[in-house]
Amino acid sequence: MTTLIGIEEEIENILAVSEELGEDQQQAALTYLDELAIAEAEKADAVAYAVRKRQAEVEFLKSEEDRIRSRRKAMESRLILFREYLAGIFQQQGLQRIKGVKSTLFLRKSSSVEIVDLRELPSQFVETRIEYVPRKSVIRDVLKKGQAVPGAQIVEKQSLVIN
Repeated sequence: MTTLIGIEEEIENILAVSEELGEDQQQAALTYLDELAIAEAEKADAVAYAVRKRQAEVEFLKSEEDRIRSRRKAMESRLILFREYLAGIFQQQGLQRIKGVKSTLFLRKSSSVEIVDLRELPSQFVETRIEYVPRKSVIRDVLKKGQAVPGAQIVEKQSLVIN
């Protein structure tokens, strides 16, 4: 199967020499250009189909990621509840350790800091973070009006649209 670039180059070549052709050759060239136009349209449809198919695969994978993430989170949640349940049994029965053949279950004491009111903390215990986020839409509007914005520029891009 001919590539899209091959079709485009063939059309370019025919158009480049079209003025040098005789009348009978021009008719043959026009017929060939019609065939190339059909091939070009078929190739464009094939490319669009391939892109749509890949997009569908990407969307499927995204939904699978979401499904698997939800399943993982549900399992993690059940695991936390089960560990809390076991810890409750240990506390209720006054157990510290249960030794199995391959595993040992035991309660371990730990501590963590809970912040009751952040505003009451002395400044030496608070980290202040400043984040600079450019307002790109405002910058774009100013640049499009022809005004300069130091440190910013408009970059023109092209993207392929498939309908």
